[in-house]
Order: sequence, then structure tokens, then C-alpha cells
Amino acid sequence: MIGKLRSSLSLRMSECNRVDILKSMGYPQPTERNLARLDKVLADRHLGLNDGAYDLRYSDEEFLRALCSALGVDEALVDVEIAAILREHECQVAAFKPYLWVDTGFTRKNQPLFALAALEQFRYLDFEPTFWRLPLHEQIARAGQRIREHMESTGGDLPVWGRVQQYWFFHSRDWAYLLGVTGEIIGECEGPVPSRSGGTRQWSASDNGKNKR
Repeated sequence: MIGKLRSSLSLRMSECNRVDILKSMGYPQPTERNLARLDKVLADRHLGLNDGAYDLRYSDEEFLRALCSALGVDEALVDVEIAAILREHECQVAAFKPYLWVDTGFTRKNQPLFALAALEQFRYLDFEPTFWRLPLHEQIARAGQRIREHMESTGGDLPVWGRVQQYWFFHSRDWAYLLGVTGEIIGECEGPVPSRSGGTRQWSASDNGKNKR
């Protein structure tokens, strides 16, 4: 269903003047910012519903509904598609986003915590927002490719943290696959995300990922 409303709007807009449409939406003298917002909504897969925009006249949904009304789009279609887009966005926000944690076996000695906190981001590798929708076997394959790219770009060393030993691929909050530096699966484990700015949990392939500190 998502996409039908966007196609309908694009088709109707091709036969209209943008300034005239904005005037009919309640903008007496449309500005460049108004025009830019209109163009952005029409180009966006979700029709601007997730932008959080407000121009002292319309919120995201109000702007879209005013546009649909000005173009004479069937109100029932508008209701159904807006509901579908908002549901999809809710699922996207609520879903756990898989990531890679770079394990260097780091143990803190005298490094200041503020410095470690600033460098913490380099131990986490994220994926594109919709990555979580892929089947698990595809996620693991993509994670392996990401590992190989990371090893090539870093040379296998992270400032302060040290030499990369392995990677944890968290595909859910409390379950991860242990991947080697070439991307192969060498173990798995159950447990929480590693503590920030600290060391590593002592899991290894020889434990089959079942031992936890």
C-alpha cells in the first residue's frame, strides 16, 4: 500500500503549479522554504511524516493532509496510507538495530575515563537503518563483509583500545555471534551488551561462547 499515495500526488502535481497549490493550502505568499518543504515531501518515501517539521502552520501530518485535500486525493486513501506509514515508522523505531562490537581485549590501566568515553564510538559499527529487516543469514554475511572492510581501513588497530582480536555481532539485545577478523563465525554467546569504556567479557571460541565473566 505504501507508495500508492505518493504516486497519486506526483501525478496530480505534474499538472499543477506548485505556488498555486501552496496558496490553496493556506500559504498566501509561498516562500522558498515553503516550496522546498513541498518538494521534500513529494520526494520522500514516507511523504515527510517522520521529519518532525513545523512551519507555524502545519505539522508533518497536517501538511500532507492539506496537500492531499488541495489536490483532491481520496480521503480514504489518505487515511489508510498515513496509518500504514506511521505503523512502519513505529516498528522501525522500536526494532533492535544489529551492530558489531569490536573486541580488542582491552583492560583499563591508568587511562582517564573521559578519554575512553570519547573513543567508545570506535568500538561500535552500525548498519543502515533497515538492516534489521534482513534475514539472519544475510545479516551475518553483511557483518562479515563489514568486518573485512573495517580491518582493511584500520589495519586491525584502534587508538587506545589496541589490536582487534574479534568482533561480536549483536543481532538481538542479549545474543551475539562471535566473528573472527576475517568475518567467519567462531562462536556465539548469550548476555548483555559490553559495558561502556571498560574491558571485554572473557568469552572465547574454545568456550563456545557459553562462559561469561
